[in-house]
Amino acid sequence: MWGLQFLADLMPTQRRVGLLHSDWTDLQPFLRSQRGLLDGMLCVSNALVDLVTECLPELAEANRIKIIPYPVDGLPEMPTREPLASRPVVIGWVGRMQEEQKRVERLPALLKAFDEAQIDYRFELLGDGPREAWLRQQLPSERSVFRGRQTGDDYYSVLSGWDFITSVSDYEGLPISMLEAFSAGVLPLCPAIGCGGDEYAGKLGADFVWNAFDYGQAAEQLKSHLAKPESALGQARQAARELTTQHSEAEYFRIFDEFVEHIANEPRVSREHLAKRPFYFSDQLPFGLMTRLWPSGCYRQNE
Repeated sequence: MWGLQFLADLMPTQRRVGLLHSDWTDLQPFLRSQRGLLDGMLCVSNALVDLVTECLPELAEANRIKIIPYPVDGLPEMPTREPLASRPVVIGWVGRMQEEQKRVERLPALLKAFDEAQIDYRFELLGDGPREAWLRQQLPSERSVFRGRQTGDDYYSVLSGWDFITSVSDYEGLPISMLEAFSAGVLPLCPAIGCGGDEYAGKLGADFVWNAFDYGQAAEQLKSHLAKPESALGQARQAARELTTQHSEAEYFRIFDEFVEHIANEPRVSREHLAKRPFYFSDQLPFGLMTRLWPSGCYRQNE
């Protein structure tokens, strides 16, 4: 939907359907800037459905908001793992190594909490980014493994060696990496940030979600999981895999097609004719400059 409030009058279309697959800091004002421009909305998590319902109530009242599960190409079988009692627990992290959204500068504090809790662990990172060199200096070298950016079989080979996956992000939609990890039987150690990941981790149990920024609690919850019988962890791994069954490509396109057909057969609720946009000096500025000088101007609609 990026730019729709500027470009809608150039689109010779009968219906407009939005697809919301992420969360970010300015999402609420962005959504409010779409009022009158959309006929329906697809969201990848219930948390995003709630947010759209709040910001675009006219779509909610007309039953024009629907959840659509990400398609995930997961592993066909869950890999076997050695008992945790005989080895370090392997905790993984996936993402772009940067401060914006992913907040990787928090990772040293999380690992320090694991150390203070006297947990025997190995921490593996999948990805690259501008803060990789800094992380290599800050994380304990004897417990940290940088796997780099991987794809395909190499990516799933790394995931298959993990026991838990964690995050320190400020915001997420529904992390695809978590779903991919679930397909490999990896368990979540998820901070509560109000995203779809919280919901999915919570389905496995409240002790798979920790209060964001409370690294001591994250360590204590991990320690309690490690004290459980292998059979209990095995059941949780199987439950995690089962959460991904609805995330198939066929299911994604079935829901997408049905929703678009539904919207096409319903009356149009988006504005068909948009008023001629007044002259705003800010419209002449590059977006990169606008986001620094006047961020809210990026969401200005035709009046």
